[in-house]
Amino acid sequence: MYHKIGVLAKRFGITPQALRFYEQHGLLVPDRPEEGGARRYHTRNFKWLYSIRRYHDLGFSMEETLSLFACETPKDLSAMVGAKEAETLGEIRALERRLSALGRQREDLARIARLLRRCEVADMPRLWLLIDQDGQRVDPSPALQEEVRAWMRFLPWVYAASVLDRSALLRPESVGARKSGFLVEADTAEEIGLSPGVRAVCLEGGRAIHTVTTLDRPNATTGNLLGHVLDYAQERGLTVRADAVGRCLAKTGELQCQEDLCPRSVYYEYWLPIEGV
Repeated sequence: MYHKIGVLAKRFGITPQALRFYEQHGLLVPDRPEEGGARRYHTRNFKWLYSIRRYHDLGFSMEETLSLFACETPKDLSAMVGAKEAETLGEIRALERRLSALGRQREDLARIARLLRRCEVADMPRLWLLIDQDGQRVDPSPALQEEVRAWMRFLPWVYAASVLDRSALLRPESVGARKSGFLVEADTAEEIGLSPGVRAVCLEGGRAIHTVTTLDRPNATTGNLLGHVLDYAQERGLTVRADAVGRCLAKTGELQCQEDLCPRSVYYEYWLPIEGV
């Protein structure tokens, strides 16, 4: 009995394109009743199609399936199955990391809702900081850019960083006193295997004023960004002892960048290390 390609594709859940691939490689041999006639497949091809579908469901590609059909011993099959198992475990670990990163992004968004323009005194985690930009000037040194590329391989665990000089915090009207780069929590870096490199600096944790603020204009002043934090510190007699260190948690309205210099809002989480607490 003969069957058209569409019938076989529907029966075995294999695309017509895949069937043609196996036909081109000689695994499936159709019969043509006459010159120019439609291809027909004999029922004997069912056993091949069953194996093809089974291998596909195990995650093997079409090319790998051809290699499986060429195996002559169970040992040969076992070697290919073992390799696919190892590959699949790697994919599972990658998916687990992605799931964990998605959970962290959700936590970041929840922190925006909780702390936007609000303050608390909390422990700043130990951080690795890699600065490659001062204001609008990017450091072009090859050694630094190589480290940046190494850090970028660990997105999304690595955040965009923002550092405001302590002296600028005392001048709320100052503009452009921001340094930029990349930031990762030290514990996270150890967990994911990120080597900080030579140019990164480690910021030890400690008590800090913790807040979330927004950057919604290209030339935002220090007061625009962290004026509410300075008010909070003054009201409670707290002294900021070091630079404000922040990371970008989220951006909204990024399509606006087509016409403007910045998105509608960039949400930064900042820590301002303090004394006497």
